[in-house]
Order: sequence, then structure tokens, then C-alpha cells
Amino acid sequence: MHIPEKRIYSEIRSEVAGIWFVPANYGEEIAVLIKAPTSTLKSLISGCSIGFAFGVKSNYLCCGARIYDISDAPVFTCNIQRHIEEHNALKRFLLERSSPLFLFNELDICVAWSNISISEELAKGAYALINPIEERYCGDFTPQTSLALDDFCFSIDSTQRYSSASKIETIEIAVEYGSWTSSNNSFIGNYESKEVIISEPDEGATLEKSVWAAMESVFPFGLHHSPCVRIGNKTRELTDVLTFYKYGSFLFEAKDLSVFNVGSDRSRERRTSSVKKQTKKAITQLVGASKAVKRGEKIISQSGDDIKIVTDKPFHCIVLLIELAHEGDWSEIEQQLKNAILETGDYFHVFDLQELIMLLKICRGEAELFDYNLIERCKSFFRCGSIHIRSRPAPENTGADCS
Repeated sequence: MHIPEKRIYSEIRSEVAGIWFVPANYGEEIAVLIKAPTSTLKSLISGCSIGFAFGVKSNYLCCGARIYDISDAPVFTCNIQRHIEEHNALKRFLLERSSPLFLFNELDICVAWSNISISEELAKGAYALINPIEERYCGDFTPQTSLALDDFCFSIDSTQRYSSASKIETIEIAVEYGSWTSSNNSFIGNYESKEVIISEPDEGATLEKSVWAAMESVFPFGLHHSPCVRIGNKTRELTDVLTFYKYGSFLFEAKDLSVFNVGSDRSRERRTSSVKKQTKKAITQLVGASKAVKRGEKIISQSGDDIKIVTDKPFHCIVLLIELAHEGDWSEIEQQLKNAILETGDYFHVFDLQELIMLLKICRGEAELFDYNLIERCKSFFRCGSIHIRSRPAPENTGADCS
């Protein structure tokens, strides 16, 4: 496991994805860090290919990683190197041609690592492109660096749309890696504890535990994993994760996308189709859970204790996906979501783990603000009619905004 230094960790927390070449062990070694969605990281652990890309625009040095998790739509993450210690670490990587690679997920935790290497020929080609690396730009992220990054992304994938972007010289080098070691990340709550291990074969359970771990920071005293509802003589699971506070309750149905059992040979279309099917099922499950609670059915925890949640206010019923693709027609699901809202009087949401973490960061540990932003998010859904909404912090940290 790698623990980044303060500045790097702050960047990891603020970025949805990225790649960093950094010094490690007080400068004695180097390390490469990649942050990406969990589904992408699982594909990498399963054996999909990865390449590092580099480009130079004016004096700006652009770095990226392309992960071939889906054959027809690989993931590309990139950023601008803006610090001399990172320039030096990249130079050393290209000269030594090997390093440990550490993977970080949406929760900003290191989930796995492996040793990587590149060929001498490819390393020389990359070094020739970015040299003299010590003289490359160092400083703040400015509008000029943003434009350079647009040119870099456009040059790697010209199908992407960027206003006024132009092609620059780039190079992509294949990266070889060995076996992966998964980190055992433990999260301790007031009543339960969870271990999140990305390589566990029960991928659905891992996602549920990740949701529980994320929510624990805001709802430490009203959080339950797999609570049950007793209907007559029968007991069944109410929902995957349940949390509440004095002004509201939140019901989660977490739906993962199997990677370890399927691999990365599925097309983007097939993958999206699978996600849609699970989303429809989850909405139906949440409608049933909402009705059961409002009928006054008894809710019990895994330990057998009664759970008393807030029922005099609309619930937040959340379909939590491992990833929410933008491709395809989602109108049927969007209509099902509206029907569920009208049928139950609750707030219904569909978003992925990345969006959940962003909402939690925006609320700064305040349950009321998390509640409020979800309400505003649901209003935005009704205004625009699309579930593809991404939340962003308002300028100067004055509040939250959905766009």
C-alpha cells in the first residue's frame, strides 16, 4: 500500500481520476499512482492492457493512462504535471523503466498494487518527446494548462469533442505488469465494521460495503448494512444499506457490474444493457421497501435489534450503480423513476459511486446538507428529465450545485 504525501493526496481527493508519477520513501524510490472508477480498476486487476501516454503543448507536459477495460471504449485519464518533483520522478521512471503502480478508487483509498515495467525502446521514445523535462512548466493550473490538456485528450482520441482543440505530438507506451496485491481496507463504525477488498469474488457485497464505508462518515449513529423487514412470519432483506437521521431516511440498492466473472471482452453496448436491467430491478425493489416501511412493518438489524427510522418525511430511495454510462437510451428508466416518485411520494435517485462520493464531499460531513442536495438533485432531474446529472461544488465553497 502507498500513502501519498499531503499535496498529492489532496489532488487525488479533488480529482475524479488521474495519474501521478511521484517520489516515494523520502525520495529513495518512485511510484506511479492511478485513480479511476472501481469497475475500471477491476478490469485492470483482471488482466486488461494499459498504456501510458505523454504529450507536450508549448511547455506543458501532459501525462495519461489508457486502460483497455472495454475493447471498443477504453478509459483514458490524464492530467498536467506541474511540480518539479513529479518531473524528476517521471524522468527516473523512463530511465529505470520500472516502478510499483498503486491503484486508488472513488473513496480515495489504495485498493491494489503491482510492479510495472516498460521496454527500453518505448522509454527512449517517450523521453525524447518530453525532454528537457526539468524545464517543463511548474505552477498553478491555469486556463492555458486546461487548453493544453484539451489538445492532449483530442490528440489521443479525436472522437472527443473539444472547442478549438488541435492535435499535438503524443506517444503511448505499453506497460507490462505482474500479479496484483489487493489492499485490505478496514472501516470501523460505531456498531459495525467492514473490510473492503477489491479482488473479492462477491463484487456486489464489496460495493455494498463501500457504500456503507462512505456513509459512515456522515451518519455514524444511524447506519445499517442489509437490514431486514418482518412481514407476517417471513423475514427478508429490506435494502442493501439503510441510514437515517432526525430529519430523513435513505434507502440504498447497490448494483455492481460483474467483471471478475465476465472479463473485459464485453462491448460497451452489452455492458450498458446489463446496467439498465439491474437499475430497473433496483427501482422496483425500492418501491417495495418504501411501501413495506410505511405500512408499519418491523425493521430489524443484522444483530436482531429493532430499527426505528424517520417515516414522517419522504424517503430518499437511491439506486447506487458502480458506474453510470451515458450511452444509449435511458428514457424507459427515467420514466420508471418518475412513476416511482409519484407512486410513493419519495425522492428517487439513480447515480453511481463517483457521484455519491462527490455529494458526500460537498456536504462536508453535515447530514442536513446531504439531504438538501439530494432534494435539489431530484428537482433537477424533474426539470431536465435526465438521470445523467453530475454534482459539483459551488464556487468558493459557498454551497452545492448540480449541473
